[in-house]
Amino acid sequence: MRTKDRKRPISMLFGLLVVGMLTGCGAKDTQVHIMDGLTKTEVEIHSGATVSEVLEEAEIVVQDKDVVTPALDTVVKNQDEIQIERYAKVTFAEDKNTSEVELTGKRVQDVLDKEGVSLAEHDYLNHSPEAYLYNGMEIEVTHRLAVTIQVDGKQEACLTKTTNVADLLEEQNISVDKKDIVKPGRDFELSEGMKVTVERVSVKEVVEKEKIPFETEVEYSNSMYSDEKVEKTPGVEGEKEVTYQITYVDGKEDSRKALSEKVLKKPVSQVVTQGTKQRRRILSKQKVEDCDGSGHGYYIITWSDGTVDYQDY
Repeated sequence: MRTKDRKRPISMLFGLLVVGMLTGCGAKDTQVHIMDGLTKTEVEIHSGATVSEVLEEAEIVVQDKDVVTPALDTVVKNQDEIQIERYAKVTFAEDKNTSEVELTGKRVQDVLDKEGVSLAEHDYLNHSPEAYLYNGMEIEVTHRLAVTIQVDGKQEACLTKTTNVADLLEEQNISVDKKDIVKPGRDFELSEGMKVTVERVSVKEVVEKEKIPFETEVEYSNSMYSDEKVEKTPGVEGEKEVTYQITYVDGKEDSRKALSEKVLKKPVSQVVTQGTKQRRRILSKQKVEDCDGSGHGYYIITWSDGTVDYQDY
């Protein structure tokens, strides 16, 4: 006896299909937020999924030392947030010092704090302080100073990572001769806002012609009064060639030193005759009246040479 196949009503099949679409496999009704450092990812996944399944769906790989919150086997709920803190072993370099730092879920600033490093205005950091750490990251801090250099008629401001004047000049490709003047000194320690000056020093030998002044010879004569003087022979200047060593600072003469001299023409001395005879002067003049009452008389004049004269009046 053959059994007849039972056919289900079409309306029932359609109803089962709708229910399957709404509640069956593949339906994604749970939204989860993932914060991986500064990266935010939103994932829609089926109800009842674990944190591990959410990360797999988002194609996010975590390493053994990374910290995931909540735990990987936790079943997520709608609008839950998963936090990933990445383990990082980084290299930290400050000028010439290097160290290795291990942190989890931290930023560059946390490394600076851990190493006790403060950044000044002009210091260089190769990453943003807010950047999250990642494994193998290299963080470099270079301390720099703002200084001014004046050399060869120019003044320029620059940032330097050097610590003394000599290294600064080498860094800026400024050649300095042993004779050049560096202010402050080459070994002077740099400081913020310092001005470094280089004065170029050059030395040259220069030959110059100069006059040789004549001398004056005096002959004395007792036939002339002491306030009388006569030129007997006129003086004539001589001439010489002098070799100087001249030091120039930034192109201006700073000092000179005579090395040698050669007389080209000897001077001729001036000869003058000077009188020695003293002129007479009156030492006293005495008035003497006549006794006859006439109102006349005479003066007795005594001179500086000892002579006496009489003068009527």
